[in-house]
Amino acid sequence: MRTISGVLGILTLTIGVYGQAFIHQKLGENFNRIGTGILTESGLPFWSAEAIAGNLDIFRITGNNNFTASILGSNRIADPIDYHPTAGLMWEGSGSAVGAGNTDVFVETTNITASVLGTGRIAFGFKFTSAGQPVWYGSGSGNGNQIDIFRGSTNLTATVLGANRDAIPAALNPNDRLLWDGAGGNLSVNRDVFRTDLNSSTTSNLSQTPLGNNRFAVAVALNSNNDAVWYGSGSANGDYNDVFFNNINISLSAIGGNNIANARDAVAYDVSGNNVTWAGRSATTGQLYDSFATTVGGGTVNMSQTPLGTGRDSYPIDVEGAAVLWNGIGANTNNYDVFVTRPGTTRNLSQLHFGGGSTTGVREGYGVAVFSNGNALWFGKHSTTSGKAHLFHYNWSSGANGTSVNLVQEAVGNRNADAIYLAHNSSEQVLWAIPNSAGTSYEVYLSTPRVATTLQGTVSISGFAGNTNQIALTIRQYDPYTGNIAATHTGNMSASFNYSIAVTPGLYNGLRITAPRCLARNIPGLRRLLGATTLNFSLTLGDVNGDNIIDDADLLEVLFNFGTNTTNPVDLNGDGIVDDADLLIVLFNFGAQGD
Repeated sequence: MRTISGVLGILTLTIGVYGQAFIHQKLGENFNRIGTGILTESGLPFWSAEAIAGNLDIFRITGNNNFTASILGSNRIADPIDYHPTAGLMWEGSGSAVGAGNTDVFVETTNITASVLGTGRIAFGFKFTSAGQPVWYGSGSGNGNQIDIFRGSTNLTATVLGANRDAIPAALNPNDRLLWDGAGGNLSVNRDVFRTDLNSSTTSNLSQTPLGNNRFAVAVALNSNNDAVWYGSGSANGDYNDVFFNNINISLSAIGGNNIANARDAVAYDVSGNNVTWAGRSATTGQLYDSFATTVGGGTVNMSQTPLGTGRDSYPIDVEGAAVLWNGIGANTNNYDVFVTRPGTTRNLSQLHFGGGSTTGVREGYGVAVFSNGNALWFGKHSTTSGKAHLFHYNWSSGANGTSVNLVQEAVGNRNADAIYLAHNSSEQVLWAIPNSAGTSYEVYLSTPRVATTLQGTVSISGFAGNTNQIALTIRQYDPYTGNIAATHTGNMSASFNYSIAVTPGLYNGLRITAPRCLARNIPGLRRLLGATTLNFSLTLGDVNGDNIIDDADLLEVLFNFGTNTTNPVDLNGDGIVDDADLLIVLFNFGAQGD
């Protein structure tokens, strides 16, 4: 049984029954409140929660689950921000150990902001560069109480902005291009959008030329080609808010008729490749906010006008590839619904799942995230959820109109409670929380799509000379929270010491491999199994009787069967006869013990 901040963890891994769409694993419980979370691309979860009254700590599935209490002291508030496989976890926190009124950014246990900002500091984490350098922003006596952006201890914005600085990061892409907006004495009364190449330390002002004078610009997103999406107003666009892709105004033609004097208001939301999502209104929309998708070099689609009808209001949530997730309400729906739009097709996810047509007030749907295949995560309220916000996964390709799965009901039944979204990754895993059945505390779950998952690779077994098809491997997967066995799978090796065995997808802390003739082998470490995972390992021959130690009992078994023809485990090298070769294997490995 493991203890988290003095709170006893009682319940074990929850594995959904066969036929469910997801594997649901409980990762924590007995939390008074839930903060924020991140879920890495490799499936490692981090979240903040209150297990000790008055302290918001960070939890992770490792040997030292709560690792912020000893760093921050008392009166703690901590939240995870980003993770890099080499650098570790970036997080921000405050507490007595960093001084009253200070909030610092940490990488694992190292405070990276105190020495840079000095006294009276407040710092916020942002992202890691590709090499694992932390990018963050904050103010303190060390930078004249201005708000600057830093890479490590290097101030990226002071020289660019001058005095009276205010800089906020918006995006950092895999090419180490940082998009940010800021104001300062060097810009006079203007606020501009900048793109900084962190490799060359060069910075470009993206908004000055497109907007002219009296500028106010807000940075939004970068794609993998370093294209920037932002919005802003200035003399060059009639002092109305427009959405830009680099220096291309993509909203002026769509809602302004290419006339800068036409009243309009547009706000950018996200970008994926050349697909930009934004919301806007003007005379062409009847001054109602519509959700738009613009393919730069292609065209612009008003996603919301036809589905919602009159009296509508909408905004985009997410875009991945050509799939867009958005929310809206209008006379055609009379409910706040969540939609996925792909080229030529828009689907109302909440209406498809809950029904109700256009009857007023029977359902609610709120988007969380979309994936390039059209799948999506969303929240929904309905009588079937007891009027609570349950978390759903939508599968675009399941059936004619797709299918939504209620993750809450799969994991914990029809619990009368609101779920809390924490994080997801591109593998469609989702980290979330919900009050327990008594409503007295929170539980945290990781839900992993139940897709075909195999553990495969090569096994090195020194001394074995027979047909490896006769060796059956048993794989036990261990629950990362309780340490109990969560799943057991068995399969035979193929020729040439290779294996491929179907296993249960999810997050596991350690695997145990057993096989006849061999000592058991523990493969430690926290790992996500999803799809095909390659794991190469070695096994030690000599355990004839299966007691996980090579000793006199194994030696006697070989001697007693000496000269016999058999394929039983006493034929250690698998050549079909018990002879000197098998005896030598026992003697060579004598005294060895398995994990």
